[in-house]
Amino acid sequence: GNADIVLLYALYCSRAGRSDEAHTAIQRSLALDPINARVHRAAGSIDYSSRQYADALPPLKRALELNPKISNAHGLAGFSLMQMGRLDEAKAEFEAEPAEFFRLTGLAIAEHKLGNGPAAEKAYTELIKAMGDAALYQHAEILAQWGRLDEAVAKLWRARQIGDSGLTNLATDPLLDPIRQHPKFIELLNELRLG
Repeated sequence: GNADIVLLYALYCSRAGRSDEAHTAIQRSLALDPINARVHRAAGSIDYSSRQYADALPPLKRALELNPKISNAHGLAGFSLMQMGRLDEAKAEFEAEPAEFFRLTGLAIAEHKLGNGPAAEKAYTELIKAMGDAALYQHAEILAQWGRLDEAVAKLWRARQIGDSGLTNLATDPLLDPIRQHPKFIELLNELRLG
């Protein structure tokens, strides 16, 4: 009966690739605490990981209505919009994201997709400078989206060595789709028992 515990279970199911269970659980969490911004953000995250990008936008918007300063709601909205090809809107969401971690990752990818190479490199450099190895998982997301597949996989293996918590998203992260068939990516999934 605790919305936060059900939310965590829903996120676990989502990251384990159990989308139906994740959606069922997050609906229960929403029923238990409909004014909890974190629950709405989680609902958007689950839709995003399930590649239901348009469905992710309303709960993320609601999360921001309830708490305009919540982290990663703008970021997730930006990634959802980006996956739908709405790059200018995605960039605006990334620029509004208060968490540097997610803002710079999103901008590095969106600027690259918009053909703004120097701006993309600047965002990536700022991420490295601000977060260092604490953002290795995000480095891999950026490099995968930039088409630098071997480098992206190498970053994930380095993230594995240091215990980067981002690896919990490995099985379902849409940003890593370009490297899903890479042999070393599959090896990492298997090592982490996520494959």
